[in-house]
Amino acid sequence: MNKHLVLLTVVFLFLAPALIPAQEKESKGLKVTEAKLGKDVQNKRIVDTTTTFTVNEKAYLWMRISGGPADSITVTWKSGDQSYPSKLNVGANSWRTWSFKTLYTAGDWTVSVTDAAGKTLKEMSFKVVEAPKPKQ
Repeated sequence: MNKHLVLLTVVFLFLAPALIPAQEKESKGLKVTEAKLGKDVQNKRIVDTTTTFTVNEKAYLWMRISGGPADSITVTWKSGDQSYPSKLNVGANSWRTWSFKTLYTAGDWTVSVTDAAGKTLKEMSFKVVEAPKPKQ
């Protein structure tokens, strides 16, 4: 019985270093750990979270990102065949940042976050509606 335990221990000690780097590689890289859409950012926090906006209103995407620092992320706002990308820097392992877009077109929109290699980290959908007409 002792020989088996010793053999198992030797095999484990031999294989363990090979397994650890593989696990570390999987855990490295940027991750969007939290993301919210809203109508403003105040004191580094999202305000008035929503997924429905009105034409000519600003939409804010607030994010908490881990795995930095990194060169940048790209936030791309999309409506139909139109896309509006903007780059944001990630300056630390835990980083809060946000992007905003003034919404000029009603319809279904998406906003996506990608890393420098083009890997999608987060994508969210929302609607933009026409402003209600004033009552006469």
